[in-house]
Amino acid sequence: MRIWALATNTFREAVRDRVLYSILFFAVGVLLLSVAVQELTIGDQAKVVRSVAQGAIDLFGSLIAMFLGISIVYKEIERKTAYTILSKPIARWRFVVGKYLGLVLTLAVEVAFLLLLYVLLMTFQQKFPPGIVFVSMGTLMLELLLLTAWATLFSTFSTPVTASAFTLAIFVIGHLADDIWLFGNQAESESLRQMARVLYWALPNFEVFSLRVEAVHELPIPWQRVGWAAAYGLAYTSAVLGLAVAIFRHRDLK
Repeated sequence: MRIWALATNTFREAVRDRVLYSILFFAVGVLLLSVAVQELTIGDQAKVVRSVAQGAIDLFGSLIAMFLGISIVYKEIERKTAYTILSKPIARWRFVVGKYLGLVLTLAVEVAFLLLLYVLLMTFQQKFPPGIVFVSMGTLMLELLLLTAWATLFSTFSTPVTASAFTLAIFVIGHLADDIWLFGNQAESESLRQMARVLYWALPNFEVFSLRVEAVHELPIPWQRVGWAAAYGLAYTSAVLGLAVAIFRHRDLK
């Protein structure tokens, strides 16, 4: 109940954040403009519209996770509200997990809202989206869970500026993980090959969660890949969130 109280309070704070509405405004704008893209493209116009719209949901969901997550713990310390909360019989791990779950709840509502808008647009313009679209939104949530965990981790020990740089680096590297592996193995230097392997296995691979190609082309649902993405995402998220809890537990707040 204490974790849920922290989560709901974090959710209420997040929905009042102007950054959230600014990003949502642009996300809705891109989704609506994706309909106009059909008149400007050649070839399979329906697939182009679906690609732009789904890409917007992916991108703006990640932006919300980063911009809200980088200050989720630091803001409470800066406002001194963390001191009041932690002075009560609330463990530090509950504080971190509660703040994290509140942000996850915010992201879930945001993704659900954009997905609803996408379904309405596609139903009106093309047809009701197939099941792979909804599964791809589920794997997107797994990606956002992991990205939010990283942002929460950085927020426990650094300022929002530093946390934003770290989180953005994780986001970029995570989407370039396969390229790092490919180009690293082609490097002539053994040290570069070893570094590429370390980065590939230590840092997240967000492409594991991407089913956008399958959703855009309306391919069958790859359940084996979905299962692997779920296991990978939940295990990695738990590890990162556990590290965030460990760092915050040993942080001196006096």
